[in-house]
Amino acid sequence: MAKATESFKAVQCEELTRRYGKAIFARLEGVGPLPFSPAWWDERLMGLTMGDEAVKLQLFRFVDVLPQLRSPADVTRHLREYFGAASDRLPAWMRFGLRLLPGRGPFARLLAGAAHFFAERLARKFIAGSNVHEVLGTIAHLRRRSLAVTVDLLGEATITEKEAEESRDEYLELIDGLSREVNAWPTNDQIDRDDHGPLPRVNVSVKLSALYSQFDAIDQEGSSRAVRERLRPILRAARERHVFVNIDMEQYAVKDLTLHVFEQVLDEDEFRDWTDVGIAVQAYLRETASDLERLTEWARRRGAPVWVRLVKGAYWDYETTMAAQAGWPSPVWTHKTETDANYERLTRFLLENRRWLRPAFGSHNIRSLAHVLAAADLLDVAPDGYELQMLYGMAEPVKDVLVALGRRVRVYTPYGELLPGMAYLVRRLLENTANESFLRASFTEHIPADKLLQNPAEVGNG
Repeated sequence: MAKATESFKAVQCEELTRRYGKAIFARLEGVGPLPFSPAWWDERLMGLTMGDEAVKLQLFRFVDVLPQLRSPADVTRHLREYFGAASDRLPAWMRFGLRLLPGRGPFARLLAGAAHFFAERLARKFIAGSNVHEVLGTIAHLRRRSLAVTVDLLGEATITEKEAEESRDEYLELIDGLSREVNAWPTNDQIDRDDHGPLPRVNVSVKLSALYSQFDAIDQEGSSRAVRERLRPILRAARERHVFVNIDMEQYAVKDLTLHVFEQVLDEDEFRDWTDVGIAVQAYLRETASDLERLTEWARRRGAPVWVRLVKGAYWDYETTMAAQAGWPSPVWTHKTETDANYERLTRFLLENRRWLRPAFGSHNIRSLAHVLAAADLLDVAPDGYELQMLYGMAEPVKDVLVALGRRVRVYTPYGELLPGMAYLVRRLLENTANESFLRASFTEHIPADKLLQNPAEVGNG
């Protein structure tokens, strides 16, 4: 009987998922930027990278190295080298243009300036600003659209203790600068409350690797002590100013260490009863189901819930490459459909265990989002009992549709200078243009909704 009931619920959930998905697609019909508007040109520029993998790779390599090129001659040389490697895949006009690129003189300076201009324009599509003042403007704009925000300071892992101390101070300045302004703004109940009451209006994401130059699982306790020493002032300031803190998840190598630090610091007397705190987990990791079970038991022992941000994961290529080089089993699911199916299983787990793990679901995949809505309905979770999260600069029409459906949508909003932000930008470009990207399939290649809404557990991986 239990199996029959479970099967019936699964059928119900699948039917409701497809209904939600079709309703979202119906609202998106005809939505898009005005012809020749800045957004329209951005889409055309993005479209140039989607057609050919070799060209896309060379473009992203060039974008990644561009901030380090100091002279027009360097820019020209790298353009020739990178795109020359894929010249047989370029349109004829681009091949002809490569041969005419100037190496010096006024035209070379003009070319270098144009390359930097377009790279910065592309970066600012995904990066909300370079300082707190610019981020405040972005937050105000998003709140006018009834979108909540989580702000992330860009930058990869620190390599010196001086950099780690500077990162701590930047987080403190971010918390202070945002809270003084945003906490005084008018309340928007759709994004400033959930089924438990008021939510912090300021929400920041913290990378633990930014707080210690030797952040490494080889020395778990030493890393934990060093990180917690710099994390405590951040958490203390956030609690005093009614700011939410979410701990980002990074590479698999530091996943267990990140969970360990998260649990240790929140078991301390000062933070044990604090609930405006959370952590990200990645559905493409095979171990995430057991990690969530561990977090649930820990939160019960702690006696206070935490938030969990469920995302697909942004380091798939890195993780598979590192595992192959070391001869280890891959920690990530091999196929995208396996990750999508795992995401749906984890979605249900979080909704069922929301007493201790308050759920936030990060995705741009309409099938995944529709499944969240359907599973929440079937488990009698109120629309404000969870939230949906999406990246700044991506799938803007989808965000607006979900807001119109009465859901709380939070935008992951990175800020920082172009140079430290380039690694983030390249990951976003890769996600936006990947062959298996849902955004590419739905908005660029116009694959039918029925195919995009297929149950990933039933789709072959061959």
